[in-house]
Amino acid sequence: MPELVILNEEKLRKLASLIYLQEAEAIQNIKFKSEPELAKYLRDCKSGYDSALSLLNAASESQQKWKDDQTRSPIAHDLFDYVVVSLNYGLQTVRNYTLRINYLNKITDHSKTLMKALDELDPENQTDVASLAKDVTLYKNAMIEYSKKYQSPASKNYSKWIKDTGLTFPDLVNRYQMELDFDGLFTDLLDKKKLQVYVKIIEVSGRGKIAVEGLSNAFEVLGMAVQVLTAGMMVWEIFSSDHVLQTVTRDAVVAAASAGGEILGEVVAAAVSTIMVGVEAAPLFVLLAGVVTSIVGAFFLGEFAGWLVDLIFGSGGTAPLSTDGHRCYVSQMPDGEVMARQIAH
Repeated sequence: MPELVILNEEKLRKLASLIYLQEAEAIQNIKFKSEPELAKYLRDCKSGYDSALSLLNAASESQQKWKDDQTRSPIAHDLFDYVVVSLNYGLQTVRNYTLRINYLNKITDHSKTLMKALDELDPENQTDVASLAKDVTLYKNAMIEYSKKYQSPASKNYSKWIKDTGLTFPDLVNRYQMELDFDGLFTDLLDKKKLQVYVKIIEVSGRGKIAVEGLSNAFEVLGMAVQVLTAGMMVWEIFSSDHVLQTVTRDAVVAAASAGGEILGEVVAAAVSTIMVGVEAAPLFVLLAGVVTSIVGAFFLGEFAGWLVDLIFGSGGTAPLSTDGHRCYVSQMPDGEVMARQIAH
């Protein structure tokens, strides 16, 4: 599959609008437990759309604000590009809007912190100017590399090797944590080290290196939150791509959640009951498939999506998973990548 199409600002706005309209239609076709719950899911979907446009507007305004400033203009330009590439990535690869809300929040928090730093930058302080310029460029370039490496066929043999060896997701993460000599539990590592583990897996899979070294500590927490989630999702895609789930599993989760949704644990159990053996039969696999990549096109929708994926990728898949008390709905979601290619041409 070719790398993602990076749409310009105008076409990116169109993509966001089309995705929102199709998501809202899909939500309206779900049988919710109550009308207020339907209204809440529609509001959340609209909020995700609004946040994408708000961030794009802020980046565009920042670029315009500093266009005649010799020092700030190049940084504002790179920051605008970082936002555009990040939004393209989020809209095209994160099809589950309940997960994308979390992703967009992370991108927004990080980008607006960078914009604030740019506004407060002393152009006479060459050290600060160089540091901010370097950080923005590195983050932008990292997102460009993720976009180039998304669903790359270069990792096909590696994904097959993972399946043939029977490695679980935590096994895979632990293997490269040990190779990098990072002692202790993965969940206790600094985000920078967690990211190094994930990008190492991406590199050895055949997709190539993503440069994440050299970032300053000034924006590490917010920047690393974006990077760990982005890299974690790519590692999951590499890990799971050769583990093919069947339509019987999709039918089971759709049926389980068809009458006003169902507790997440029950939906997961319905899926596991159709698989029986192998890595795919583990609740962790079903959860990540349902939230991140889909079960044959069916996604798990719910307020749990963002924090649950953060918990899994933040622990390397070892954290105890609580699925009780979280209502799950199941639906197909629009394919932003396909839509982006149509808009581009």
